[in-house]
Amino acid sequence: MLLQRIQGNFFPKNYMITQRCGNSDDQGYVFELLSNSHSAKCPHCGKESIRAHSYQDRIVRDLPLFGESVTLLISQQRYFCDNEECEADIFTESSSFVGPYFHFTERCREYMLKVAALMNCESAAKILAYQGIRVSGDTLLNMLRAAGERYQSKVGRKIGVDDWAYRKGQKYGTLICDLETREIIDVLEGRDSETLEKWLQGHREIEVVSRDRASAYARAITEVLPEAVQIADRFHITKNLLEALNDTMKTFIPEVIEVPNAEIEKVSADPVSHTAKKTRKSLNVRLHRYNGAKKSKKSMC
Repeated sequence: MLLQRIQGNFFPKNYMITQRCGNSDDQGYVFELLSNSHSAKCPHCGKESIRAHSYQDRIVRDLPLFGESVTLLISQQRYFCDNEECEADIFTESSSFVGPYFHFTERCREYMLKVAALMNCESAAKILAYQGIRVSGDTLLNMLRAAGERYQSKVGRKIGVDDWAYRKGQKYGTLICDLETREIIDVLEGRDSETLEKWLQGHREIEVVSRDRASAYARAITEVLPEAVQIADRFHITKNLLEALNDTMKTFIPEVIEVPNAEIEKVSADPVSHTAKKTRKSLNVRLHRYNGAKKSKKSMC
């Protein structure tokens, strides 16, 4: 009776629960599901078949239950394809519950993608592991790339472009972010003008681009978005200002300032300087005597 309730509430009707294991061994919940379908369409030719061949066993992970991981041992039905012109003799039934070659159910994949789209993939992997879904950050990143435009950040009217190093001195990329939302939009391989031009061609609605002083970025923006306003970011504005001030000061102030020997002798012969030296020496002597008397009192005690 319990298995029937679980089947109706959590799993599709075309699967029958044959066994349920608890989480006594800290492995979470394990359910064995058996397909009870009677026919399926061939994914190659589309012809429906009712001749069953065998079962294909799969191990997939589902959404957690009560904070514990859920593993499904699914036996999917395989059928003969009766179409003589079809290239496949035997095929496995397809299901909207779990896609082919996937290690997670569709509802679990959808939840993982929503979490990964809100933050970086490494942080998302830690949160999912705390909830009972074990997955690496690299896997989440590959899933986001495969998902396509559904989980890509929307591009606004104002963007910032800058380069960053995978490994300093060897491999570089281009980082694109939204200046209004301060979110990362995309990461491109390479920092040449061709890479940025290819990306900008699909986002001609951009009106303002903040960039560094690299000529490659300037050339790409001018080529694809000639009407867009190009501005320098805060760091390079400050750097340009300091360099301009430095060049300006060099025209007025020499690098080496020579002091005449006569002025040095005059300063050394000044009686005020000798008086100051004597006063400083007298204070040092008094301080030394005071410290010595203080130490002798402590030793007597």
